[in-house]
Amino acid sequence: MAQAHNQNAGNAKTPAVSSVSPVFNVGVVSDELSPLDTLGKLPSMKHIFESTQSVKVIGKKELDTVGPAMGAGQALEQAPGVNVLNDGPSGAPRASISINGMKTGWGNIGGNANDGMVMVTFDGVPMIDPAYGVWQASEVPQISMFRGISVTYGPGYPVNRWYDNIGGSVNFMPLQPKAKPGFKIGVFGGSFNTQGMNFSAQSGSIDGWATVVAGGVSSSGNFVKGYGFNNPANNYAYYAKTTKTFTGGHLSFGAYTSHAVAYRPVPIPVTGNSNVTIYGVNPNTGNPIPGPVYSQQTTGFYTSLPKSTYWKRAFVNTTLIYSKFEDAIATGMHFHNMLFYRYGNRTHLHYNNLGQSPNVLDQYYNATSNTYGDKMYVDLALPYRNEVSVGGYFINSQYYSLLDFYNPSIPVTVNGQQLYHSLSLPHHFHSSYLYETDLAAFVQDDFQATDNFRITPGLRVVNFKSNFVNNAAAAFPTNVMYSIGNNGDTQPNSQTSFTELEPSIGANWKVTKQLALYANYSTGYRSPAGATGTYAHFLASTLQPQVSTQYQIGAKAYLPDDGYLRNALLSVNYYHLNDTNEIIPIPVVSHAYSLFASGSSNFSGVNLSFVDNPVYSLHLFANLSFERAVYSNYVSPSHGSYDGKPISNVPDHTINAGVFDEMYKDGVIYKPRLWWNYTGAQYIYNNNTGAPTTQKLPAFGLWNAGLKIALGRQVGFAGMKGLTVSLDVTNLLDKKYNAYEYISGGGYYGVAGQLLAEPGAPRAYYASIEAKF
Repeated sequence: MAQAHNQNAGNAKTPAVSSVSPVFNVGVVSDELSPLDTLGKLPSMKHIFESTQSVKVIGKKELDTVGPAMGAGQALEQAPGVNVLNDGPSGAPRASISINGMKTGWGNIGGNANDGMVMVTFDGVPMIDPAYGVWQASEVPQISMFRGISVTYGPGYPVNRWYDNIGGSVNFMPLQPKAKPGFKIGVFGGSFNTQGMNFSAQSGSIDGWATVVAGGVSSSGNFVKGYGFNNPANNYAYYAKTTKTFTGGHLSFGAYTSHAVAYRPVPIPVTGNSNVTIYGVNPNTGNPIPGPVYSQQTTGFYTSLPKSTYWKRAFVNTTLIYSKFEDAIATGMHFHNMLFYRYGNRTHLHYNNLGQSPNVLDQYYNATSNTYGDKMYVDLALPYRNEVSVGGYFINSQYYSLLDFYNPSIPVTVNGQQLYHSLSLPHHFHSSYLYETDLAAFVQDDFQATDNFRITPGLRVVNFKSNFVNNAAAAFPTNVMYSIGNNGDTQPNSQTSFTELEPSIGANWKVTKQLALYANYSTGYRSPAGATGTYAHFLASTLQPQVSTQYQIGAKAYLPDDGYLRNALLSVNYYHLNDTNEIIPIPVVSHAYSLFASGSSNFSGVNLSFVDNPVYSLHLFANLSFERAVYSNYVSPSHGSYDGKPISNVPDHTINAGVFDEMYKDGVIYKPRLWWNYTGAQYIYNNNTGAPTTQKLPAFGLWNAGLKIALGRQVGFAGMKGLTVSLDVTNLLDKKYNAYEYISGGGYYGVAGQLLAEPGAPRAYYASIEAKF
């Protein structure tokens, strides 16, 4: 692929390794003919301008607004149409993320009809196991190691797709090996007992090899706390990559590992109910224990329950190992190959004495996946200004899920002997495997009919093969033999195989050198969602792949130097997406496992993005999104049809904008910044009826401010080349708001119909210091 334009949208420079041993992209007619590669590099402004797709890059300056203590969830809020619901103030807690209403993440799952529709990659490598199909933001708890993030709206080019791209994709681009050696180290601290450190080290080029190592570790409490417990969290992440450049290509080896663990506060009743106290219920009788009534109104807006009443601790672990190889193997032919392995694990430990049922007092959940795959393709430079990419991938995954609910104080008679429920003898349980094999073959043409007109037709053939194995009898032989407890795996072993075609086409017409019109259409498929849970509850013969069709039409303006528009990029587009064969989880009080609704959705809206450096020292950015999301079809398992109802947890509009400046005095650079994040009103979900509602969570907007002070020659000792001090204040005006609300089915507190909420973070202060050597 052709090298990126030197100035990219994330204000990051092309890795200097290539300047030592240049990559000769044999077969690429020109830089303008290179397809937009959102996986191998951060797209430049020029590439975005000439692309037939809608792409946004969150660059280093935008990432600075997040601060070193935060993670992926907070970072993604700087893109249009993105809405993030976090469980806490750092990178370790869970989060639910949506892009134009397409969701991924486990936070706040009630009514999430479109979960798992966003593909997430790290340096182009899949971070999602194909079986479950849902990514967790705490897999990326540290952001200091990243050059930027690219967000693609819609499935995107076939050459860039994996298996969950039907709604969009996110690629986290880490630091790349450089030609010159260097070292950075930083420390930070702030509100909610936040503290941590991060570093990055560059080896420089040594005989054509260059290596980068980066990482960080942090810990924090939560702003939702109470009764001596602050719901602590901690995390770490480390990354390394070494690259060998040679004439015509490069070879690289990379590895990434992360660990995040956080206590998750339970959603809080908005108003009081005498049956809900801070002490919960008697675990044997289920009767409320007298005490202060628990709610935002009575015990405090940010007050959590005592740990002796309720706690939930979630662990998330991810490891990636990968290798990339590119080579111009002949004139007009460029070869690409990527081999990867991913390990993922989620563990939940849960104590719930709130009133759902005495026999679910304790919970143990463990889900483990092992995934490996290989992607290979060739770029061919053909006559008449065609560059064609042909290739495919093979992916194999094993997903294992184990779930236990039990109360160790409740006895049970087994074959005439009195025992007590435990991890090995639970009240509710499931244990199952899902083996997933995904295959894809694609052809992608990038045809530039004239200097000003590009068309990008493409076609993918995908196959999803799933093998479900009910392991309950092997994991819980006593329960199954004597019919003790509730077996959540109700279906026998089964297999499915689906083969589908995914056509796509896009066009870009440069009306002038600075203005382009573009449009695209694409179809995407996804294996039936939900991993073992789906196959454990549905007859395999009833399952179908989830499918989306989407079109976009828009305009882009790129002005690298035009008066006050210096390195400016403006993008506006209208989109429409149909999503069908949805499987929608509904947590229900009388079931230890979710029920499921089925549905189809329509999403339409407008996204606008703008970035500019009007003068040398000033940087501006703004993103605006309007969206309408409704169910064309929604059938609840027990409550009928809700066709035409609005989709829950999708804001009707979002805005984020910021201004950064630089001032120089006596060798010191002062960089003040001010930014605003606004989330529009969104419809809430009703777990009691298992259906969407027309009730709204109010909109909220947050002002934030920061100051970065960069010292140079003043700190020239011990090899130090620079020192940066940053101070940030989030939620500057200390706005009190709820970030998420839903109507309960009684699962948490035993009271159906209550409005439960998760508050947003109050004002917070952070400080950091970074030294560069």
